Amino acid sequence: MQPTNLQDHYAQLLSWKKQGLTIDEISLRFQQTGVPENLIQEALQKWKQLLEKKRNTAFVFCGIGIALLSLGCFVTLLFFNSDTGFDFALYGLTIIGVVCVFKGMYDLMS
Repeated sequence: MQPTNLQDHYAQLLSWKKQGLTIDEISLRFQQTGVPENLIQEALQKWKQLLEKKRNTAFVFCGIGIALLSLGCFVTLLFFNSDTGFDFALYGLTIIGVVCVFKGMYDLMS
């Protein structure tokens, strides 16, 4: 079948998913409209791949954020009693780490 049909069905799948339908309900609607089973499976597979990629990216952002928070804490503890400035570690790495963790959490929850 034509790739534009797959794109059309994928767009329809995304709109039904935004409406809150489950995968089974979406498959049933596709079957009721007469869409071939192979196009249904391809559209669902494409959606699952996109979801998996987004989830992996979210975990990477959470990991980077946790690493930055840990590094900031360690550097702050290391330089606390010395004359070396630790402001960037205390404030800069903490803010960057929190932003990365929140972005990762947002991507996981959405």
